Amino acid sequence: MIIHPENFVGEKTYTRIISLVPSLTELLHDIGLDDSVVGITKFCIHPHDWYKNKTHAGGTKNVKIDLIKKLQPDLIIANREENTKKQVEYLATFTDVYVTEINHLADALQVIQYLGRLTGTMARAADIAEEIATKFQQLSLRAGSLPKIKAAYVIWRNPYMVAGGGTFIGDMMRYCGL
Repeated sequence: MIIHPENFVGEKTYTRIISLVPSLTELLHDIGLDDSVVGITKFCIHPHDWYKNKTHAGGTKNVKIDLIKKLQPDLIIANREENTKKQVEYLATFTDVYVTEINHLADALQVIQYLGRLTGTMARAADIAEEIATKFQQLSLRAGSLPKIKAAYVIWRNPYMVAGGGTFIGDMMRYCGL
């Protein structure tokens, strides 16, 4: 089932997790879920010891369904942009799946809080979210005193593609005064 953490009331704490999102794999490590994460993607290269020692459940777009079933996760963490809808929907037929969509800093902070609720690590997740929010507020204040610089963030070539408004990269650039 695809779960919606905003409706989660805490009746279950997930303890067998597979992360299909490299950036969220790092977050799971930071909130102390060493023993709970049973699988990651081949692109989850940080933290390095997890990359070396955790089971690789494929890539972000091509997950190994049979291997994931064998790992018996109770939660899979996916992302709307990173993972395919078809695979996510299939995974949701046999375990809970949390699909993130992060387009702005506020979304990222909310996901950190949700993952804390889902995994019983609310205090640590809240500390991380608060620290990030504080640092971005300080950055925004500094950047606000400088002249705005026009910039483009090229994410791909052939064809060239740039990050636009309404994207996480665009939001980060805005905080930096770009």
